[in-house]
Amino acid sequence: MSAKQLPVIALILIVPVAVLTFLAVRSLSLENDALIVRRDRLAKQRMDAAAALILSRVQNLGTDVLAQTRVAYATGGTDALSKLMRKRVFTYAYVSKLGTQLYAATALEHQYDSARLMQDRAQALVTTLNSSKSSAATLVPYSGGFTILRCSRDATDTNICVAVDKNKLMHALQAGLGPVARSAGLKRVGLVDPNGTAIGLLDSGALKVISQPLDRLLDGWKLRVEEPNYDDTVLHNIHFLYIIAGALIAGWLAMTWMLHRSRILKEEAASARANVIAQLAHELRTPLTNLKLHTDLLNRNSSDGPSVKRYGAILDREIDRLSLLAENAIAVARGAIVQPKLETAVPDDCLRAIIERFEPTLADACCVVELRFGAAKPSRFDKTSWERCIVNLIDNARKYASGTPIKITTAQTSCMLRLDVSDCGPGIVANQRDRIFEPLERGTTTKSSGFGLGLAAVRTLARQNGGNCWVEDLSPGSNFVLTMQAYPVEDRRQEHVSS
Repeated sequence: MSAKQLPVIALILIVPVAVLTFLAVRSLSLENDALIVRRDRLAKQRMDAAAALILSRVQNLGTDVLAQTRVAYATGGTDALSKLMRKRVFTYAYVSKLGTQLYAATALEHQYDSARLMQDRAQALVTTLNSSKSSAATLVPYSGGFTILRCSRDATDTNICVAVDKNKLMHALQAGLGPVARSAGLKRVGLVDPNGTAIGLLDSGALKVISQPLDRLLDGWKLRVEEPNYDDTVLHNIHFLYIIAGALIAGWLAMTWMLHRSRILKEEAASARANVIAQLAHELRTPLTNLKLHTDLLNRNSSDGPSVKRYGAILDREIDRLSLLAENAIAVARGAIVQPKLETAVPDDCLRAIIERFEPTLADACCVVELRFGAAKPSRFDKTSWERCIVNLIDNARKYASGTPIKITTAQTSCMLRLDVSDCGPGIVANQRDRIFEPLERGTTTKSSGFGLGLAAVRTLARQNGGNCWVEDLSPGSNFVLTMQAYPVEDRRQEHVSS
């Protein structure tokens, strides 16, 4: 099985795994949702039952006190009511008949506002009594708390209202919460009055408590219930399955991505290696051409001593150049990275030597070279890369602008070399001025042979040495600009040229 097939197979296999995992998790999730719905419904029923029980207890509170007060009034009149008030049987009493107030008294001293509020509530409650509704009750704010006010009407149309002491109300509520919780099937029950005072569940800060507002007589109050502990095994299993399913799918996708990425990296490495080797092979063509040409010249002028010496020196340099290229090819084939090597030289001298070496080749192409030197200071730079770039740019002008003059200009600053190679050839269209520096890319305006590797090598070497290479339009012709870092000879520091 090839590396290219593995990602496809992994993607195919992940589909049934993901579907089965989803179905299993979804089934448990639906079961868990149904369990939660049943649990919430049961909790709501229990809270409604607790609220009904509490409301019933509050409504029945004060019934005995009201009956005792009515008997006392029937037998002893208002004097009997005053005795009951002094015994704190009730804290407020109101008696009226046919709209006429017969008695009103409160056990609160100096609480005139509370007494007035109690009387207003009693009168309002009496107006609601009729033949179909002979009794009624309401909660009334009372001395920082609440009390229950109960009223009833007898056959003689006598209305009697009594208010239970707030402490009795609170005590009755507190004592009744336990039985209410047990009757409703709850763990603990509490109340919160409209003032925010809690009755029961005082230590429930760390517990899971749910609340429900009350209505009717306890309008404005809230019922607080401690939620019972449930077995969440199913819920935990679902979470665990989601984690396992997510991890499985993520791991499978990661493996697929790693296999795919590994294949891409291998293809890119192979492509990069092939491009480098192709560039080196392209570099070998120029010195081989010069070797062949000067060998022919040497054979033709074998009797001319000075010519033999000059041609021999050129052959020697070309052989050295081929040796260097061969060493670079071996290093690249082994996966080594060739780092720029700084040498001390005069840039213009390097250019003169190259022009002298290329003079016969340029003459065969009918290219007249015009030189303008501007880099005559000794500098530390990558001489090998500088020469290789010059050779490629001159050879590029010779091939694509043969029969036209070539102008070569050098310039030098404190830290940079510049070389301009201008020709009067067909030029390069705007949308191709960057593409021609890519490997295997050639301009469409020429029919010259070549593999489109020379300019790619120039830009790569220039950028490895902190510079760049680009082309400018001259109309007609083109101007190739090369820049490269260089350092003054007097600066003895070991400069690092980043690639």
